[in-house]
Amino acid sequence: MKRVSFSISIILLLCTYANAQTGVDHGATTKDGTYINPRFGFSFNYPKEWVVHGEATNERIRELGKEKIAESGALSQANAEVSLKNTYHLLTVFRHAVGTPGVSFNPAILVIAEKIDHAPGITSGKDYLLNLRTILLKTEVQALLKEPVEYRIAGSEFFRDSFAMEANGVRAVQTYFSRIEKGYALVFIFIGEDEKSVDEMAKAMETFTPGPPVRKGVTTIIDTPPAKPKPH
Repeated sequence: MKRVSFSISIILLLCTYANAQTGVDHGATTKDGTYINPRFGFSFNYPKEWVVHGEATNERIRELGKEKIAESGALSQANAEVSLKNTYHLLTVFRHAVGTPGVSFNPAILVIAEKIDHAPGITSGKDYLLNLRTILLKTEVQALLKEPVEYRIAGSEFFRDSFAMEANGVRAVQTYFSRIEKGYALVFIFIGEDEKSVDEMAKAMETFTPGPPVRKGVTTIIDTPPAKPKPH
């Protein structure tokens, strides 16, 4: 359990706003490795053999998050409270169910959303990640990129940043992809043991699809003129 807890602590320390809420993913579904979020208008594929964790795990993360934020000193209590109240868990997926015996490291994928209408200076995913970077570098975290890098995914603008840390003799890498959507910073987080494994995990971003998912076997005809009435 020590290493399982360490995996969670990585999420809490690197994703400083891990004490997130639920409530902005109305109608979101997870099935056969696909996450669909109508609220933010996208679908995303994660490894279907991985385990989706629900509110019980998120609640545990929230409890531990308060402790980690206090220990790191990266945010004042007041600033932390503001961020925590405006951040939401959308998806939490681990390779193994949390608590599985014999697991030395448990990779994870998270999707979160932080409301940013209180911060008009954040106009892009890069702005968001630069603010996050300032906080993370106050902890024992190493930036792996000079600055956030732009990515175009399915016509959508994302920015990527990566960090490494070591705790209890174990090194971990975490990569963020962020974009601004409907007044929120939408953030995809990939956590693995090294850069190579995280890069492999991050290929899942190629499955990001904006808009409603296309239903198989259904054909939509656009701009078809209405049928003329038959003469009597």
